[in-house]
Amino acid sequence: MTIQINLRMPEDFLQQAKDYAQAHGYLNVQEFFREAAREKIYDEYEVREEYLKRLHSKEANTFLSECESKEFEKEMRKRAKLK
Repeated sequence: MTIQINLRMPEDFLQQAKDYAQAHGYLNVQEFFREAAREKIYDEYEVREEYLKRLHSKEANTFLSECESKEFEKEMRKRAKLK
């Protein structure tokens, strides 16, 4: 489920964000702001070496169902906060 928010900012700042988004291959300024928020929220998390090895292995070519993906994300958040 997604929720829409309203964000107020000066016009010149919004224009700079739109220009940046376009110059760097974002589909739109909303995608750019979501990416910026993700970086702020998740940059502190570190991925353990064994997970990186697994992600880069030949076995990592399978996809999780939406339910499995949510459960995996929940578990990763839990583990990241244990540090």
